[in-house]
Amino acid sequence: MTVPAVLLALDTCTVRASIALRDPTTLRAEMTWEAQRHETATVAARIRDLMRACRIAPEDIGCIALATGPGSFTGVRCGLAIGKGMAVARSLPMIGVTAFDVIAHAQPPQPARMLALLEVGRNRVAACPYEWRAGAPSVAGEWQILGWAELVARAEPPLYVCGDIAPAWIAALREKVAVAPAALNLRRAGFLAELGMARWERGEVDDAMTLTAIYPPEA
Repeated sequence: MTVPAVLLALDTCTVRASIALRDPTTLRAEMTWEAQRHETATVAARIRDLMRACRIAPEDIGCIALATGPGSFTGVRCGLAIGKGMAVARSLPMIGVTAFDVIAHAQPPQPARMLALLEVGRNRVAACPYEWRAGAPSVAGEWQILGWAELVARAEPPLYVCGDIAPAWIAALREKVAVAPAALNLRRAGFLAELGMARWERGEVDDAMTLTAIYPPEA
């Protein structure tokens, strides 16, 4: 497949939002910030500002990669609405990627089992296990939602934990298992763009009308 344009990556799954622009050879720009449940008011404006800074016109966007969750209901829904609105308006393909995959693919190779975490509210965390296969992280089981105390109690070495880690629980986790450094726990749309571009080039795209998000179950 010949990629004709720019991919927009969009992640609003939690309190931290992230957007990125990726052409066939270069990550053109990336922005990550604490949206604090104000995605609706800030994300569209920051997409516009990032595109202007890179001199990318709306017609240059050829595909949208979206982090589909899980995460907060409001955050996931906001990203889905913005992404689908742009895609449907211009008949663009979309690529849905779990927020777990965005975290996992930012990590260096690990000999131990890896657990990618996402905050889902109400003092709960969604946890997805990964293991390294053929040089890349691969999902190694079903994800589940746990309370923080339960997660720490279950954590046993060898284990590498990454993603949304509540500050109050970092020390307790570090006493038992390996924890990713702060820079690698930040979920960045640049990695979402990498995953999205690889799928776009292979022609593995989703239909904007049928792409669905992953919402955590209610407590």
